[in-house]
Amino acid sequence: MPKSAQAQLARYHHLVQALAALARNSHDVEAVVQAVHQQTGTLFPAQVTLLALREPDGHWRWELYEEDRRYTQRLPFYPEGIIESVLGGQALSIPDIYAYLHQHPVRMRRLVNDDQVILDVHAEPQQPERPTRSMLFVPLEVRGQRTGVLSIQSHAAAAFDTTDLEFLHLLAQHVSIALENAALRQELEQLTRTDALTGLLNRRAFSHDVPLALDTARQEGRAVSLMMLDVHEFKRINDDFGHPVGDAVLATLGQVLKQTFPVPDVAFRLSGDEFAVLVWEPETRLEILSARLTGGLRAADWPPGPGPICLQGGVAQPPAAAGLEEWLSLADARMYRAKRQRIVGCQVNWGLDFGDAPLAMTLH
Repeated sequence: MPKSAQAQLARYHHLVQALAALARNSHDVEAVVQAVHQQTGTLFPAQVTLLALREPDGHWRWELYEEDRRYTQRLPFYPEGIIESVLGGQALSIPDIYAYLHQHPVRMRRLVNDDQVILDVHAEPQQPERPTRSMLFVPLEVRGQRTGVLSIQSHAAAAFDTTDLEFLHLLAQHVSIALENAALRQELEQLTRTDALTGLLNRRAFSHDVPLALDTARQEGRAVSLMMLDVHEFKRINDDFGHPVGDAVLATLGQVLKQTFPVPDVAFRLSGDEFAVLVWEPETRLEILSARLTGGLRAADWPPGPGPICLQGGVAQPPAAAGLEEWLSLADARMYRAKRQRIVGCQVNWGLDFGDAPLAMTLH
């Protein structure tokens, strides 16, 4: 077999290996990013790999590998940029970027490191010691939409030929499939962690996320509290007004909790009308959050009939060396104590009721 044919066969073998690696690593976007960089080094005479992905807000997320260094940046979308022209057009081969920029008035960005980005190399006063000279760009398409650009780059001019571009096209098609699979897996995972009625995280997410948060709090010496909530006389709401109204109350409450407790706090629906909220730095924030919750309950668009919505609550910091179950039991017991102190049928006000325990006492 001629030497050129052997080389071509070996390259196709590398391509098959690269595609198999992408298939194995399509469980999340991070794994796809790493697999792309690892495989481009075996297929192309490139020192730089760039995977540029559009974010939901329209900006770019750039994942750039230069040999053994990785840089991640969020960059603005510029219609006049090279990456943008490829996203909306065709693949692009640039044998020499400086000659190309001299002929085409486009914007070229350069990542210097994780903290420094040159948004237009035309304005760069000094060139880097080892600039990238030749580049290939191909668009990525996921679910029929252009979502990113894959680029390989070399420090040498004219490092790539038409065969390199064809191989990059083939690789990009499978990168797109891997990204789509990763997105589907993430969507499925999110569905399994989300309560359909309220949009809050569910008990499965609670059992997974809260122990991790507890470990983080202990490692970093941060204060965190678990707040248990339920709706005062929710059974009466269902009995008097029907389950559709009861569901509407829970859905509205989910919206209020989301607005009241933004990240890093997080709210969960555990079951029925029982909710849990993870609150960071509660000593300085719990009173403010309680007032905000009362305001949110008053302002929400509730279904007609049920009247003021009151939440019974219990709050607890994690007992020393205890796990999730002990922590949950303590907060739950305090919630039921507040619940028992409410007289059935008694008029309630909008807001959060911790029973007769002073607010400061709920944090111990």
